[in-house]
Amino acid sequence: MNRCVKRTTLVLEDGCIDGVRQLAKREGRLLSEIVNELLAEGLQRRRLRRRKPLVLPMFSMGRPRVNLGDRNALESLMDS
Repeated sequence: MNRCVKRTTLVLEDGCIDGVRQLAKREGRLLSEIVNELLAEGLQRRRLRRRKPLVLPMFSMGRPRVNLGDRNALESLMDS
């Protein structure tokens, strides 16, 4: 598998980098492998979260008091 690897510099909080270092040491893996895995998991989680449809509340407004297709009746009601 060909992988395009790009180098970058990240500024991480002390707690984050310490946690990543501990995880890499415990699992015997490279720091970059752990960071890539954690980023991929976080991105996937966000994608899944966005896919949930927006559900708006619905309210019963009762029966219309005028035939909405009757323009004259609508104008008459609005003029009252």
